[in-house]
Amino acid sequence: MANMFTDTGQVEKAVPLLRQALKSNPNHAEVHWELGYAYRFAGMLQESVSECERARQIDPGVKLNSSALNTYLYLGEYDRFLESLPHTDDVGLIAFYRGLGEYYKGNTRAAQADFDHSFAMDSSLLQTIIGKAISLGIQDDNSAAAAMLQGLEAKINDRGMVDPEAMYKIAQAYTKIGNKKSAILWFRRSIEDGFFSYPYIATDPLLIPIRNESEYPLLIEIARRRHDRFNALFF
Repeated sequence: MANMFTDTGQVEKAVPLLRQALKSNPNHAEVHWELGYAYRFAGMLQESVSECERARQIDPGVKLNSSALNTYLYLGEYDRFLESLPHTDDVGLIAFYRGLGEYYKGNTRAAQADFDHSFAMDSSLLQTIIGKAISLGIQDDNSAAAAMLQGLEAKINDRGMVDPEAMYKIAQAYTKIGNKKSAILWFRRSIEDGFFSYPYIATDPLLIPIRNESEYPLLIEIARRRHDRFNALFF
């Protein structure tokens, strides 16, 4: 239930459930992980790291191949993020995140290879499609990247998929290929649908090209206000 609340823009409802669960199950690794996940959406980055690290201390395998400790990325700790990923080369999601970490470091050739590999393993996953679009952007094949992202948009709209953190990554991909209008649209959707990790999004180097867009200051302010309300409510 808490995970559903987080993914559907109601993270303020998720946190009390998870904190209550930890009162009776203080050593439940997945509850700690999900609390760290919720904190990440709200921009409580240090608290998110603490919960996720605690989860992995209890159970090193918790959510190992189905999630990543993105908060390291959001803090700019790119090497630490890469080190936190499992040493596997056969999981599309993990290959995507390895590519994203390399992309943040400016290692575009390594990032491209990881993005392409992730897509080859699983071409249906939202993240791997985004990664492939960024890879095409790295190769300056912006028209092919745009077509791929437009296909992904249609899939999201048809199926009613909600994942505001992933929507944010669509904004990053559109920014890469210079489509600022679509980048702002997905940036808005991600924030309005519940991803308001203000300390991260206000400093994200991948969105620098859209910071001069007229809507950008308004959207950042929306994220800041909700982040501040969350902080006041729970800390």
